Amino acid sequence: MSLLTAARYQNVHSIRWDEAINQCGDDVIALSVADMDFEAPKPIVDAVTQRASIGNYCYTYLDDDYYSSVIDWTKSRHNWEITPEEIVAVGRMVESTPAVLRETVGVGACVVVPYPAYSPTPAAIRAAGCHVIPWNLKLNGTRYEYDFESLEFLLEDADALVITNPHNPTGRVWSEDELRRIARIARERNVLVISDEFHMDLLHPGQRFHPYLSCIEPGDQAMSFIAPGKTFNIAGLETANIIVSDPDLREKVRKGIDDAGCHNPRFFAQAATVAGYRHCADWLDELLALVDHHTHLLDQALSDIDGAALIPPEGTYLAWIDLRNTGLNDEQLESRLHQQGLVLTPGVEFGNGGSGFMRMNLAVPTPLFEKALTRLAQAFA
Repeated sequence: MSLLTAARYQNVHSIRWDEAINQCGDDVIALSVADMDFEAPKPIVDAVTQRASIGNYCYTYLDDDYYSSVIDWTKSRHNWEITPEEIVAVGRMVESTPAVLRETVGVGACVVVPYPAYSPTPAAIRAAGCHVIPWNLKLNGTRYEYDFESLEFLLEDADALVITNPHNPTGRVWSEDELRRIARIARERNVLVISDEFHMDLLHPGQRFHPYLSCIEPGDQAMSFIAPGKTFNIAGLETANIIVSDPDLREKVRKGIDDAGCHNPRFFAQAATVAGYRHCADWLDELLALVDHHTHLLDQALSDIDGAALIPPEGTYLAWIDLRNTGLNDEQLESRLHQQGLVLTPGVEFGNGGSGFMRMNLAVPTPLFEKALTRLAQAFA
């Protein structure tokens, strides 16, 4: 029996679905925003329901069970050993990032970001009063790569670097060698590295996630953001952790978070995180198998569309589709899809290097996904 249950999206104030319905009408299929069309795993639903039933929605704290669940998960899933002291619990990365940057590198700092980029990341950097310095990824055939020669130049006058692993939107899972090279370049220039690892559990077959903090040396200024939100489709519960190995840097992070008023955990953080990390590995494994299946279906569908190609994803449940050779501009691409009742995320929303691409959500029930593929084909017929 399947552990995956299709989620109801009507009347739940879903950003993805309600915005798409407003754009294209009730018959639309929305495969844009990165949340799933599956209910959260039952152990999480049960834990959150039980917590809500108490009726006392007070300020809370996180106990040892919370921290041990995070530690056990990273060890069992990724062979990544962390300690309770290294964990700084927060709500959302995009609200924590400005607080962290203001306290560590300061207002006016220059922060390098790989592009194409998840748009809230540069927005959060600017919210800290910092300057965003684009670092364009290289597309070698159908595989994105870091341009290290460019990075060495950019970091000469930079204060921080924010990377994403697995990368959103391209789906690259960065290798240990690539991450170690980043660490060396950053170390030589005394640059802080922030690694967004929210998608770390969402890997395609044969891929291995390498935590950035496992690729650094003692004294390196670095931190990683991790969370159960993408993993178990509980992003709306807003619970995350910043992992910081260096004690002095960790104190700055804590101060920045406290000064920004982000010191209390979300009410359901303990219940949802512990339930997910303790009891939902099988659910995740089934989801990953489905995402892999949908990736193959999409690849086959794109092979029948002139000028279309899939950038093979290594991680995330998102697909980055190359439509540059269809002869259509970004406005025309979006218009054709909307005419067929299909909403994807336009690549231009990810900035440099995004024009001519579309991002597609794969984490939906197969019947809906197959219907979306039919509409995709019709858009280019």
